[in-house]
Amino acid sequence: MPEPSDTSTVSRVASVLQVLGSRPGREGLSGAEIARIVGRERSQISRMLKSLCAAGFVEQDPDTRAYRLGWQLYVLGRKAGDQLLLNAGSAVLRAMVRETGETALLSVLDGNKSLTLLREQPDRTIQAAATTRQPWPLHIAASGRALMLDMSDEEVRDLISADIPRTDVGPGAKTSVAEVLDTLHRERQTACCIAIDELEAGHMSIAAPVRD
Repeated sequence: MPEPSDTSTVSRVASVLQVLGSRPGREGLSGAEIARIVGRERSQISRMLKSLCAAGFVEQDPDTRAYRLGWQLYVLGRKAGDQLLLNAGSAVLRAMVRETGETALLSVLDGNKSLTLLREQPDRTIQAAATTRQPWPLHIAASGRALMLDMSDEEVRDLISADIPRTDVGPGAKTSVAEVLDTLHRERQTACCIAIDELEAGHMSIAAPVRD
């Protein structure tokens, strides 16, 4: 979310969409709540929401009057990103699921986070939950470290320093930049990253970089 000093229209719109996008499911927020969270005048946010509703990017529940993301954003989202990567990745993930019987993910670097774009899951009752479109700190997931395997130590420090330490992680999560770098140095030898109890207790993931 942009700093309060950032007054550009684009940044204000982005702030509103990010706040609405952080709500679980289809749960909405009132205009007053949105204004409070983004730190703007309620009248200013009301005008912005009206324009966003007209464009289909936001919709208002006729009963509760709460705002939520609109379907037009879903339409745009389906066209976002590297479509060649997504199309090729789907077939590869399905093949991996057939061979391993485990959930397979495709993640990319998004700022200083690991963002999962695709997910394929096996047809069984018990399996690890995996959320797409939810960015995770790079150091606490195998996929995140795989994205940093080819980076210099200085680049890694710049990316992860703001997210260390964290309390909302598993007991196996790295707690310092030095520990992350030490782990990466070992994982570079095998070009494979393994995370156990890092994202949360009982969760294990294995990842490798896709270079071509």
